[in-house]
Formats: sequence, structure tokens, C-alpha cells
Amino acid sequence: MRRKPYQLALFGLLLIALPAWASQQKPQPPAGATPGSSGPAGPPPAKPLQAGQSADTAPDRVTADEDIDVGLFYMHKGDQDAAIPRFEDAIRKQPKLAKPRLLLAEAYEKKGDKASAAKCYKEYRQAFPNAPDGKKIQKKIDKLTSQ
Repeated sequence: MRRKPYQLALFGLLLIALPAWASQQKPQPPAGATPGSSGPAGPPPAKPLQAGQSADTAPDRVTADEDIDVGLFYMHKGDQDAAIPRFEDAIRKQPKLAKPRLLLAEAYEKKGDKASAAKCYKEYRQAFPNAPDGKKIQKKIDKLTSQ
């Protein structure tokens, strides 16, 4: 494709002007840096603990989600014995989450431990009483406890 002379001239001006323009730009401080500092700021301040909590028992949503993800990985691999402790850890870290309770119940059910599965399904119903799958879960509980 043949370029027109004015296109070549504009391109040439751009090549000349670009280094001069770039040298005039001020470098931006790294994300999280405070004015006058040379490096990034430290981690954000910790959230205050609630009454009765220590730093070791404070809920941590990020690690609870990580435990759920790792547990799901093991479940999909078919290793229920490795998945169960991860879901239990997620429940310990975030007691109000319903998802790890449901997954724990499914893991116990796949393992063949009907009593533990029924118990976890009941805990799921208590943690999430308005669950859209509540009727299905209740049927599972009834089936597991009747056998």
C-alpha cells in the first residue's frame, strides 16, 4: 500500500515529537504509595476484632474462599477425604457461610457417611433458611435419615 506524502510527514513529526513528549511526563508513584514516599505502602490496617475474638480466630473470608476452592478441587478429583477437612476449615473461618456446609454434606454423602451428610444438610438449612434449594435439601435429609 502506498502512503501519501502528508501521511509520511505526520508520521515523521510523531517520531520526532514522541521522545520529547515522553520526557516531559512525570512518573506516577506506585499504587499504594503516599506522597513523598519512595515505595509502596504497607498492608492495609487490620479490621478491629469483635468481642471475644483473638487474632487467630478472626474470620477470614479470603482464606475461607481458598479452602472452598481447594476442597472443590479435591471433590472433583474424587478425593472426599482430602476435601472434607478443607470445607471444615472454611466453616471454622466463616461460620455464617452456607456454601461450605452444603459442599461438606455432599462430600460426606459421596463418601457414604449418611449420618454426617444429614447433619451437615441440616446445618446448611439452619445457616441458609431461605435457600432456593430448600425443598430439595429437605428431601435429601429425609432420605438419608430414613435409611
